[in-house]
Amino acid sequence: MSSSIDSSVKITRPFSSDTDKDKEGLLQDADLYREKLETQWSGLKKDATEYSKQALVIGGVVVTTFLVMNALLPKGKKKKEILVEPVKPVEKEVSKIKTQSAVGQAVQSLAWTLAVGWARQKLKHFIEDERKTE
Repeated sequence: MSSSIDSSVKITRPFSSDTDKDKEGLLQDADLYREKLETQWSGLKKDATEYSKQALVIGGVVVTTFLVMNALLPKGKKKKEILVEPVKPVEKEVSKIKTQSAVGQAVQSLAWTLAVGWARQKLKHFIEDERKTE
């Protein structure tokens, strides 16, 4: 892929009476250019294959992390209809709910941290393995 294409045109004589010889020279030049193009094309196909594999792995890690997080983490709070009733002092219940909410948020934060760390390690190992095989 690093080889450059020789785009210069060889003109040996302005006109030759031996057209068979000229034809053979032109066919050889055409074969040379065809080989160079095929070499470049195969390099491009190889690069595209490698990049697509990496993109699929990264996408798979992201989707897997998303699905695992949705399965493990609690769902969002559901809105309930509020019925109008006389207000009663409920200080003990409020502090208990706040404590449960704080614990839930801490667990959710820890789960996200672990999932992202796991995904990062998988991606890191995959990239290292790809570099070793090249």
